[in-house]
Amino acid sequence: MPEMFGLLDDAQLETAREAFELTPEAMASLDGVSRVELPARYSADPRQWVGVNGNGFDTVDVMWGAVTRGKRVIANGGTVDVALHVIELGFEARIRTCLADTQRSAAIVAGHALNPYVGYVRGLTPPSCGRCIVLAGQPCGSEPFERHPRCDCIAVPTAKKPSTAVTSANDYLDGLDDRQLAKVLGSQANARAWKDGADLNQLVNAYRRKGSVSTAQVYNRRIKYTTEGTTKRGFASSRMISAGYAKDYIKKNGGRVTVADRPRLMPETIYQICARTGKDPRQMLYDYGWIL
Repeated sequence: MPEMFGLLDDAQLETAREAFELTPEAMASLDGVSRVELPARYSADPRQWVGVNGNGFDTVDVMWGAVTRGKRVIANGGTVDVALHVIELGFEARIRTCLADTQRSAAIVAGHALNPYVGYVRGLTPPSCGRCIVLAGQPCGSEPFERHPRCDCIAVPTAKKPSTAVTSANDYLDGLDDRQLAKVLGSQANARAWKDGADLNQLVNAYRRKGSVSTAQVYNRRIKYTTEGTTKRGFASSRMISAGYAKDYIKKNGGRVTVADRPRLMPETIYQICARTGKDPRQMLYDYGWIL
């Protein structure tokens, strides 16, 4: 344990130092000025970030929470191997979050030292998930964006809202192999759909809400569908009705929500249907609102 905490302290110190060193360069690049045009108004000691997490708690106390979870496994009748695995995963998650918080906090201080009115843009730390790729480079105002669990994206300070900061998600995806692409987009079928012209936002937002992608048995066949985009204001529902894949809108949830009367098929099911019937998958992807 002492060795681990020593390594974590060293990693925090190095992370904070890098944030103070690289933030001015990143701001100069995004704001279109030279580095010498951004003098720091004050300096901070990177050692202040060592030993505390993003909430200001002692890292020893935070890490010990993983041990507590492992002990709970034993108390509930679990094996030692399972408990050690739970502790390992807990350490990993806490260390990742701690270092991400260290980088973000140090970068914020470094940015304010250069300009007290900075905003922030999202920077990726590959490999990244689909939600983060869609938002990469997008300005998020005077407060850094909220992160989902295990997110390691960085908040890059900038004095402007530079269009040059908005990265091309397609360029990032083009650099991934088939396995990485399937992991980012949720499935091999989604990766194939993206290559066939499906819109990245449509594919990613299909998983936006918990439970929005489901499976069902229809005529002894398993289908995969999503509820995203099927409301009366949804993009996909109007396409489905125009193509004849849905007939009309119906009321749900006590009349509070109006949705299409048929499910929006996911690309996986669309490709299965096309392989069985000989239909054009690109046309079906268009009719179900995946291709814009």
